[in-house]
Amino acid sequence: MAARNVTPIYMQVAVDVAGRIARDQLKVGQKISGRTTLASEYNVSPETIRKAMWLLEEVGIINVAHGSGSYIASKANAEEFVERYKVKFSVNDFKKELLLLMKQRDDIEQLMNLTMNNIIDYTSRFKNTELITIQEYLLDFASDLPPKSIADLNLKKETGVTLVGIGRNGQVMISPPDEEVIMAKDTLYYVGVNAADLRLDGYLHKIYDL
Repeated sequence: MAARNVTPIYMQVAVDVAGRIARDQLKVGQKISGRTTLASEYNVSPETIRKAMWLLEEVGIINVAHGSGSYIASKANAEEFVERYKVKFSVNDFKKELLLLMKQRDDIEQLMNLTMNNIIDYTSRFKNTELITIQEYLLDFASDLPPKSIADLNLKKETGVTLVGIGRNGQVMISPPDEEVIMAKDTLYYVGVNAADLRLDGYLHKIYDL
């Protein structure tokens, strides 16, 4: 992922404090809260507050009286500081990052589907190998099946099979969520003990009253 130029936290704190001064929420001559209080207010470390106060002192916005505290020195300097050093990241930056993460998620899902299809293809070709075999069951039923979710069917308890995927419209949904509704023409991919296919077939015909 490309690195994003994020403004340091201490700079964000400094800009925010300067903004409060520029808006007269903090007055010239007023004492600023101590590091611990500001750290709690901004949910940062006291060291971050120390850096922010040092920066504000450097540009003449506050005066630090050692042993006494920090005091507001100049509203004009605060206004200039805010204008020059506005926080450079925005909601749009986070949106761009979110879109990138979503694309990466989609790429991973496609890779998972490809891997699942490869597993299904392999196990269908080599059923006699000593590997866990993924079996498949095509719901070659009418299109007016009553809607039932995976949770409604409770296949593990009722038939002993573990559903690992659903094939639909040429795609394979891996580890489908319990709320996913089973549809006619779906292919169920599952693992199970001997004769699980017979129990699954009988159970589904019973459930769907076929």
